[in-house]
Amino acid sequence: MERAQLRLVLFAALLSLCFGIALGRVGYLVWQGRGWRTQPDTETVRGPILDRRGITLALTEEASTIGLAPEEMADPEFTAQQVARFIEMPQADILRRYYLYRDRKYFLLKRQVDNFAAERLMELQLPGVHRDFEYRRVYPSATLASNLLGFVGQDATMALEGIERDYNSVLLQSYGEPRGPSLYLTIDSLIQYRMEQALAKGFERSDAKRAVGLFMHIPTGEVLAMASLPNFDPNQYNRYSASERGNWAIRLNYEPGSTVKVLMASILLSSSHYQPGKKYVCNGEYDFKTGTVRCLRGGHTFAHGALTLEDIIRESCNVGMIKAMQAVPKEELFRKMQALGLGQRTGILPEGSGETEGYLPSPENWVESTRFYYPIGQGFSVTPIQLLRAASVIGNDGSLVRPRIVRRIVTEDGRSIEESKTSVEATPFQPEALRKIRAMMRLVVTSGTGKAANIPEVRIIGKTGTGQKSSASGYTNRYAVSFLGMFPEDNPEYIGLILYDDVSGQWAGGSLAAPVFKEFVESILPIIRAPRKTYEAHRFETEVHHPTEGNTDRLADFTGMSAIQALELIGKKYKLPVQFSGSGTVFKQEPPPGTPIERINKIILYLDSRSL
Repeated sequence: MERAQLRLVLFAALLSLCFGIALGRVGYLVWQGRGWRTQPDTETVRGPILDRRGITLALTEEASTIGLAPEEMADPEFTAQQVARFIEMPQADILRRYYLYRDRKYFLLKRQVDNFAAERLMELQLPGVHRDFEYRRVYPSATLASNLLGFVGQDATMALEGIERDYNSVLLQSYGEPRGPSLYLTIDSLIQYRMEQALAKGFERSDAKRAVGLFMHIPTGEVLAMASLPNFDPNQYNRYSASERGNWAIRLNYEPGSTVKVLMASILLSSSHYQPGKKYVCNGEYDFKTGTVRCLRGGHTFAHGALTLEDIIRESCNVGMIKAMQAVPKEELFRKMQALGLGQRTGILPEGSGETEGYLPSPENWVESTRFYYPIGQGFSVTPIQLLRAASVIGNDGSLVRPRIVRRIVTEDGRSIEESKTSVEATPFQPEALRKIRAMMRLVVTSGTGKAANIPEVRIIGKTGTGQKSSASGYTNRYAVSFLGMFPEDNPEYIGLILYDDVSGQWAGGSLAAPVFKEFVESILPIIRAPRKTYEAHRFETEVHHPTEGNTDRLADFTGMSAIQALELIGKKYKLPVQFSGSGTVFKQEPPPGTPIERINKIILYLDSRSL
């Protein structure tokens, strides 16, 4: 009797155990299917990319995957109608996929759905609608610096272009933390935004194929803005072509035209063959065996007459520049062009980034016309970042600085694992000679071809460029027009380049690029407060207005603002770090509006594209 009772107890216990396991499994499956897990299974989460101010440019956040189980769906049409409200997929597309896969037990409907929307959807408790978790890469400021940042595919570990790809392994390295390190760039989001704004105006009116804007701090080589147009939204990268996604600041090879005349003048002044005060006669044309170079004004040949080197730079005289540079032996010319970094990658990004080296053939490969085309910026090619680096030698008293785009790499617990440092190379150019070049460049802006870049309160120096585009059949009536500028004149701290590629002959560097440079510099003066000794000391001020911005003792309401509008307001009124989550416009913030500023250590803004 006792043995029978024991068997009965053991059988009941075993039955209870099996039932408990089955119940637990069902509960787990329900838990999984309804999307109630607190966090996804993952390896190291991709680290964020931030600008020099600590503004988040790219981050990884938890997202949702929505799936359908056809057998469980009570009313497919009603379900499709409700689901379409939250996942940005038309009802017809949802129904089409339902009928296509209705024989399956389960299929994925939409990946990387915003968690906020997914939570609202799951609250409806629609039969057959399931949710799982994953991660997605988000770019809060959408197109801002997009060609530089690049993008990540649906798999957050699959970087496809830009900084994301170049530093893929770094951003995914754990360093003992669940999240990869933070990558801080030298870019200033406010300056980048102003650059893109100014660059876009000239881009639209000129019908250029592409445009590039660069702005660098000369003493350190830190690039504060790197813009390319057309640009794209990396949150929706698959809607854009490869050309729209390209970082043309490091990839574009073009013949720079007259901007290099200041480099040629620097080479001439550093040569023992230079004759100070010599005049060169321009009759409008320079003939050689295989061709003719002309000086044009209003589309017609123009004779400048007798010119000094200063006059040649101010008037951008082709004939005068060619004659002046004949005094420099070709081996010396080539060697000093190399000393300026021409024909070499700058190394601003790691190997494999797509940066090109331009084209600078050695003297043994020159043809007769090379000696006549080089002085006016044709017959060789550069990249925009390469030209910027070369010209910075003029403002840096002969030192060739290496441009930098990554500032430091910091782990999640605050350990700095890499800090970039200024790298400078000596060149054969002497400070005294370069001061004379800067004086010539000042004449370009005050009374020469670059007058449209002149700003009364800032002593800008610069040079215009209008480089004729070449093709297989020779030079065309299309141009790369540009303006290269620095300021202040006496001790240049900043250098910038505005370039519009492949425009018609109606445009020139002085008429298109120079006024854009002026507009850009005027817009950033409140940010950098030029001239200053170091970039770190600069204050920043903006002109954004909002109903709650007057009270600086309490936090403003950022609802409805774009990321950049909120960023400008925070930059103006509060010296607090800010983090963005999502993309679009602000729909929620932490802390809430009205919170006393003294209680706030950090501002978090949640953005949603559906509120646009």
